[in-house]
Amino acid sequence: MAQKKQAIHPFKEAAKQTFNDAWKLLNKKKLNKEEKITLLNLVHTSFYLWQQIPECNATNISISLWQISRAYAHIGDGSNALLFAEQNIKLSKENNLDGFYIAYAYESAARADIISKNNTKADTQINLALKAIRTSNEEHSEILLSDINSLKNLL
Repeated sequence: MAQKKQAIHPFKEAAKQTFNDAWKLLNKKKLNKEEKITLLNLVHTSFYLWQQIPECNATNISISLWQISRAYAHIGDGSNALLFAEQNIKLSKENNLDGFYIAYAYESAARADIISKNNTKADTQINLALKAIRTSNEEHSEILLSDINSLKNLL
């Protein structure tokens, strides 16, 4: 008996596409004004679209909040970067997400603090990220450690 193929939610592909398109801009060293606006539109749209998908879970939301925080940090807006990082830390802890996601929430808070010239607080966030990653079951913790090392170089 053939299994019934489950339909893909119409927003899922758009959510993935806007997430990936945002990374194209996040990978650029310098953005012009229009690219900054496009980046923010992409990350917020991706987050909204993910929230409309029935199978959206706390991990999806954490990743979206992290990307939004990263986008604000990338354009030099430490205050909004920290706003979304703190929301992510709260969500990740409340939902007992894997240490990888908690660590990345702290990584984004550290990045926001560095942008805001609060290096002491950033150092604390880095230490919390390193503590959280030790509890992770994810296989890609070396990516986080690389990102943390790049942040340490900015302190």
